Amino acid sequence: MSYLDEELIADLKASDISFDVVSETEHASIVDKINENVPFSGSKVAWGNIEKSINFGFSSSDLAVSRLADEIGRTAEDTLIFIGDCACDEAYCISLQHVDKVLRIFSQLPQHTYIVSKSLTWIACISFEGDLDFASLL
Repeated sequence: MSYLDEELIADLKASDISFDVVSETEHASIVDKINENVPFSGSKVAWGNIEKSINFGFSSSDLAVSRLADEIGRTAEDTLIFIGDCACDEAYCISLQHVDKVLRIFSQLPQHTYIVSKSLTWIACISFEGDLDFASLL
């Protein structure tokens, strides 16, 4: 567990957000599914190659974060999985109920953070650069 994981966990607890750390096996399985089903260009998702993708703007905009949270809320099942690509070693399973708060917390981390459901029917991302993207994978 990295220092940033420890900070993230402290932030989630301070915000009274319950979560589970995803097991190492499940984490690896989800990453494999993402790599198999999502087109990448270098280290970033190739959003332009996904027919049903939406860019919401930047994480510095409250409106953009709220719009992404609303889109995830319309599409997601009960729980969300947050996976970082470098700064955090762990993946987190968090209730959809807290999506807006959690997006704001993860947007402070220096990494690409991917948000998916277990069924991987959609993917969202808070990029290192602050872009907020979403795509249906069906």
